[in-house]
Parts: sequence; structure tokens; C-alpha cells
Amino acid sequence: MTLSVLDRMTLYSQQQYRQDVFSFYAETLEDVNKSFRNAAYRQFTILMHGKVTAGDRRTVPACCVKLIMEKFPSPSGQYTGFVPGEGPVF
Repeated sequence: MTLSVLDRMTLYSQQQYRQDVFSFYAETLEDVNKSFRNAAYRQFTILMHGKVTAGDRRTVPACCVKLIMEKFPSPSGQYTGFVPGEGPVF
């Protein structure tokens, strides 16, 4: 978990590989941490479930969410939370 989901260089490499739009326009600390949180959730989901489609949303266990939020905190304390997709939630 530490190396594959919480490591900044791993997440940065993943963002560059995916050409992640959120990371390109991140200017403030809040934007940077939000893009890293998004990448960490994506990385965790890929590791646990393999490739998922755009509408296929998977919940991340609360213990992992807590670790990701502690590693990449929002300075304002505001978080989006889980946004269900169009497909089934697993």
C-alpha cells in the first residue's frame, strides 16, 4: 500500500502515463493534493479489481480512504466523497 498507493513518485508517474488533466492544471496545494488523492484512489482500485470501465465505480475501504486523506490532506478540510457512477456499485 505504501509504495504503490501512497508514494508521490509512483502516483506522479501514473498521472504522467495517463496524461491526467487534473494534475496538469494543479497550481495550489489543495489542487495538487486533490489530484494525488484521485490518483491514489484510482491506483488502489486498479490493484484490487484490475481495469475498470468509466462508469464502473468501486468503493475504497474506509481504512484506505483515511490513509490517503492523511497523506494528501485538503487544507480546507473539504472532501468530495464517493460519487456513484452510472453502473452498479460493488
